Amino acid sequence: MVALVFTASVCGNILDVPANTPFAVELEENPTTGYRWDFEPDPGLEVVASVYTPAQPGGVGGGGVRQVQFRADGPGQFALRGKLWRSWTGEQSSIKTCEITVRAS
Repeated sequence: MVALVFTASVCGNILDVPANTPFAVELEENPTTGYRWDFEPDPGLEVVASVYTPAQPGGVGGGGVRQVQFRADGPGQFALRGKLWRSWTGEQSSIKTCEITVRAS
């Protein structure tokens, strides 16, 4: 379980976290439409896990929440860029972005 969990409100902001401590960002997603969140972290910041949880009650075609877990390997400042897109159709399919500056100490 990750102790530090943030919502979409961190997008466009600076996030201060302890180095080597997992943290997570939760974003709304509906993978039945083909759109999924994909993150590209700077070197030194790694994706630990990505888990989708359907909304309750989870009807067919319903949305849910994608929790992406990260960890900074050490102290520093890192850029974290995410997009909600259909990866097989290319960059033009991106419908939302989430950019976060992560400061690990």
